[in-house]
Amino acid sequence: MTARLLRFADLAERGIVRNWPQLRRLVEKNGFPPGRMLGENSRFWTEIEIDEWLAARPLAGHREEAA
Repeated sequence: MTARLLRFADLAERGIVRNWPQLRRLVEKNGFPPGRMLGENSRFWTEIEIDEWLAARPLAGHREEAA
């Protein structure tokens, strides 16, 4: 099975990002996958890596208790 390739517009459509500065912050501060370059100005992500990143995010309102 071939992984579906996502572009910035696909990330925006899914509600993950609204603009490029927000995407840069997600990569730098939240471990968002940086993507791969197809060309000089063409970046993509695989649907699998985005789904894995989303699944690893904590649920809102739930905090792990310190042991």
